[in-house]
Parts: sequence; structure tokens; C-alpha cells
Amino acid sequence: MLPRDELGSGSAVILLHAGIADRTMWSESLEPLAAAGLRAIAIDLPGFGEAPAATDQEAPWLDILATLDELAIDRAFLVGSSFGGSVALRVAVTDPERVAGLALFSSLGADRDPSPALAAAWQAEEDALEREDIDAAVQLVLDAWTLPDAPEALRNRVAVMQRRAFEIKAAAPEVPVADDPLADELDALVALDAPALLAVGEHDMPDFHVAAEELVEALPNARRVVIPGAGHLAPLEQPEAFLSLVVGLTG
Repeated sequence: MLPRDELGSGSAVILLHAGIADRTMWSESLEPLAAAGLRAIAIDLPGFGEAPAATDQEAPWLDILATLDELAIDRAFLVGSSFGGSVALRVAVTDPERVAGLALFSSLGADRDPSPALAAAWQAEEDALEREDIDAAVQLVLDAWTLPDAPEALRNRVAVMQRRAFEIKAAAPEVPVADDPLADELDALVALDAPALLAVGEHDMPDFHVAAEELVEALPNARRVVIPGAGHLAPLEQPEAFLSLVVGLTG
């Protein structure tokens, strides 16, 4: 079972963190979600936080389904930020009957060529990691994924989470990536009739705005929301708006 924090009772809400974070990005969200009558469960994806890296294949969507089995949760709302949202989509495609609803914040869908800005951010980070310069890689992440006027406390928080993930990755052996159940096609989403929310920060990169538009068209029961004042990390940058959207979806 993947490491988790849990609070409350009622309908299960699975919180899946961004690729530059871990489950502690949801620490402030657990109590208000529980107060809203929900069972909030924040999970570390493999290779993040307290979860070891995958040892056989990278298939985090299968790890989430296995964790739901261990927790005896038959059906849940999936809430994902960035990479966590992409994992949630693949959980939904793999086993749509387990998904009561989706709330995805700045998440990509099927594989697409990245914009020049996104490609440059990914390449710079990869180059720093190949040089084994974790300090530089962390700084590049902060520059790319937090707003220029982000509070220092937020930047420091992201830095701690991202550094830990980089350290886990550096120490782990390489394993194959499982076949992507979504790959470069969104057609598989047509079978998912659960309500879906596609949210993106006003100041996020264009890639995530385009992805939200594509997902709204592909999902049968979806709506798109732009969160004012937010960048890539709306759950941390605009927590009240985030909580309102999630509670609204589950209601």
C-alpha cells in the first residue's frame, strides 16, 4: 500500500500530488475536506515522499488501484494536480467503474508535443540532473513552476518536496515504463461518464490550457474552469478556490 494521510469519513476523495511535490502538498486540504463530509486521502505516488521508487515497472495508475483495493474503496473521487491528474486519468481509463468523479488541476492528457517554453523547462531540468546537480535542478523547477511573486514559504516547500523526489530517483535503478492506457489518444475517455472538472491556473503555461480544452471535449460530462491568480499549482496558490471546486464536484 502506498503511504498516505487520511482524515474524515464519507465519500472517498483521493488526492494525487504534482510531480514536483508529494502528499504533503495536501496537508492543509485534509481538514476542510473532512469537515465537508468527505474521506480525504492524500497518497504518495511511487518515488515521491515516503514511497519508494517502482522496482518492476512504472505504472502509478496500477499502484493507485492496488491501494484502493487495500483500503477496501470500491469507488472514489480522484483529485490530481499536474502529474497526479495525469495518473488519475489513467486510473479512470483502466477501471472507469471505480471513479465517481475527476477533478484535474493543470494536468496534461494524451501525449502532445510540448510548447517551446515547456520543452525548454523539461530539458534544462534533465540536463542538470544528468550533471548530478540537484541544487540547480531544484532551482530550475522553482523558476519554471512557481509564480514570480510566489511567497518564499511556498517556494521553500516545493524545493523540499522536489529535492526528496530527485534524491529517490537518483538512487533508484531504472525500470521500464508500462504501456500507457491513454497514450496519444483521448478516445478511451468517452466511456467515462462520471462528472469531471478540468481546472487550470490563469497564469499557467499554454500547454495546460490547451490540454484542459481537449479533455473537456473528450470527456462526456466535463467542464473547464480557469482559476484567477493561479499558476501551475492552484491547490497551493489559491486553496480556497481549489477546495470550493472539489467540494462542489463531490456534492
